[in-house]
Amino acid sequence: MNTELSRRQRLRFFFLNVAAFALIFLALGFITLQILNSSAYRQTDDALKKITPDSARVTMEIQRYQTNDPFLDQKSPLPPMDNEVRDNRFNTQIILWSKNGTILNKTALGGRFTELQSLTLDTKNLDTVSEIKLDNGESGGKLTFHSITMVADDLASDVAYIQVLENTDQISQSMDNFQTILILCMVFFWLLSIVISYLLSKQNMKPIFAAWKKQQEFVENASHELRTPLTIIQNSLQRLFTKPEHTILQESETIAQALNETRRLTGLTNDLLTIARSDSNEAVLDKQPLQPEKLIGELVKPFQEIAQMDQKTFIVENFAKQTVHVDEKKVHQLLVILLDNALKYTSSGDKIVLQSEISGEHWLLEIKNSGPGIPDEEKKQIFERFHRMDPSRTKEGGGYGLCLAIAKQIVTDHKGKITVHDWQPKGVIFRIKLPVA
Repeated sequence: MNTELSRRQRLRFFFLNVAAFALIFLALGFITLQILNSSAYRQTDDALKKITPDSARVTMEIQRYQTNDPFLDQKSPLPPMDNEVRDNRFNTQIILWSKNGTILNKTALGGRFTELQSLTLDTKNLDTVSEIKLDNGESGGKLTFHSITMVADDLASDVAYIQVLENTDQISQSMDNFQTILILCMVFFWLLSIVISYLLSKQNMKPIFAAWKKQQEFVENASHELRTPLTIIQNSLQRLFTKPEHTILQESETIAQALNETRRLTGLTNDLLTIARSDSNEAVLDKQPLQPEKLIGELVKPFQEIAQMDQKTFIVENFAKQTVHVDEKKVHQLLVILLDNALKYTSSGDKIVLQSEISGEHWLLEIKNSGPGIPDEEKKQIFERFHRMDPSRTKEGGGYGLCLAIAKQIVTDHKGKITVHDWQPKGVIFRIKLPVA
């Protein structure tokens, strides 16, 4: 992946993360303010909605206006109504309006009238709680009220409308302070999220770089491995054209060499296709009930014959009696790879052991051989593609380095596990753990 493309991709991740954090903080702030705003004014609005034109407080205010006595005791004339809201007279103001929009109870309001003199009658939203902001002439600030206006219902001939105001300055100031603090916190954490976004974009690019590097190495290695047999085949065919008078028998060695490389090329191509299908998630397992004892019994026969011819000891401990659900072809390929690998890296007099048993919910397999051990550093890379323990080995002995990668992929597709360990005093153990279902 070139540097310019890498930089652009990283910037794209960075801005996406920043935008995502910004949207989250904005949504969180908006929802928090809406919920808090609704709950902060709920008690005040509920109290206003419960006030009626014939409530004791309203009736008392009308009597003060009619008697022109602003100091009339509000507790003396009438008992409180059932479920009447107890309000605070210092925060609650009752305005009596005439039909033409004139405040009638200016005397009862006293000095507070100067704070309300800019108030106007609004008859469009009767019986609905609304917010009103008035200029405060003394301080030059704003006074905030929640208000409800209702028709007077002929309680007094000259009183047409009754307006109840509930001062909400303290709530509004608290909300403003909270909003300021919330905005500052959102800005701070958004700035912090920019740093986090940068680190996340850097972290997100790591698997992309790793995958790109792995793909590049795969293509390079595959190209190298394909080039060699193709070159040999091409040279063999060109050599045949230089001697058209020769018979097949005379050029049998050249033809055999070309055929041998063709078979090797076919095997390599099949391995590459297997790995490619696994990478693209096109590999589908065909799980069927299988008797492990029968499968292993038939599979090991040719390997036992090869081992006998090479003067190697081949031991089979086949104890798996329970039916398992696996892809038979894949498992067959897995065992062939591991047994072929064991035969390939052992010499005359070495021993190979295949163990099979059912333990709980898993089918356990072990392929042991007393050949050369594997260094600990190599154990971490042995299942990587095109990895060979000894690059100096010939392809006949060392293969293309794809078999163990395919073996691991088969085990992974079955949701199992494959590991490699030392077999004391000398040798290697491949352990496989596959689910029985």
